[in-house]
Formats: sequence, C-alpha cells, structure tokens
Amino acid sequence: MKLKKQLVSEYIDQAKSKISKNKKLFLIVVIGVAGMLLILLSELFDTEDTVKEDTAASTEQIVTGNTYKEKIEKELLSVISKIDGIGAVDLLVTVDGTTEYIYAEELDTSHDESDDEQKEGYNNKIVIVDENGVQKPLIKKIIEPNVTGVLVVCTGGDRFETINKVQKAVSTALNIPASSVCVVKG
Repeated sequence: MKLKKQLVSEYIDQAKSKISKNKKLFLIVVIGVAGMLLILLSELFDTEDTVKEDTAASTEQIVTGNTYKEKIEKELLSVISKIDGIGAVDLLVTVDGTTEYIYAEELDTSHDESDDEQKEGYNNKIVIVDENGVQKPLIKKIIEPNVTGVLVVCTGGDRFETINKVQKAVSTALNIPASSVCVVKG
C-alpha cells in the first residue's frame, strides 16, 4: 500500500515538474481546467432554467375554451379585414363547450377461468411521462370546442356582395354553415 502511494506521489511530482518547466503545457492545462469549470457551472445553471422553461411550456399548452375562442377571433379578424369592401371590422365568435383532453391509457386485461365461471377484468391507467423531472399525463388527443356562430360587424355590412363574401369566407374557414354567420353594418 505504501509502495502504491509512493509511486502515485512520484508520478504527480514528475507531472508537476514537466508542467512547470514547459510554459505551453502549463497554459494548456490551465485553459483545460478553466474550460471544464465553465462547462460544469453552465450545466448547473442551465438545468434550473430548462426546468422552468419546460414547466412554462407545458402550462402554455393547456388551452381553455376562452383562449381557443380568442385565437379563432384573432385569426378570423386578420383574414376578414383583407376582404375587398369590408372596411373597419369587429367580430365575435361563440363556442359551445370547452377544450377536452384525451389522455393515453394503458389497458390491462385479466382472464380467469375457474370451474364453470369465466371472469374478465379490465384496468385502465393513464400513461405518465417524465420530462426533466416534471411528471405529467401523456395527451393523446385535444378536442377543441365547437364554433356555433360568428357575428361580424363591418362598415361594408350593408352591401349584399360584401355580406356574401364574408359569410363564405367564415363558413369555409370554420366549417360551419353560412346561416351561422351574421354580417351587419357597423
């Protein structure tokens, strides 16, 4: 044991003397150690920020019925305002229900045959995923609320041609009947 310690200390002493004699080697070692320390420090700070960003991103993904409605209104306003002859425009979108999330599930089945009876059992479990230390359910599908109607108030809302263009554009964009789109002069 003493021999091993002595060999290791001799090896360290030889390395120290080589490094102290050769300035280029000394500089390379110092830069290497500084680089490793910087990488270590950056990893410590990045993981904290990444967890915060991932948590914020996962909460942003959850959409309520109101934010969905606001998103649709904003997109429609952007498109409709470009229609020739419409003028100044405001709109209101009505939706039925809220955003619904369908989660991925594991289905465990059991089959038991004893005597004259057969029993089957089912057990559903929601799949949980771990993203950077945050556990959350795995979303399989998102069902947005149904758009039930749109009210468009515009300065060109008294002309039949403008009303027809707006009704066709909105009904096509939202896949709703033209009768669910009301266009009036404002």
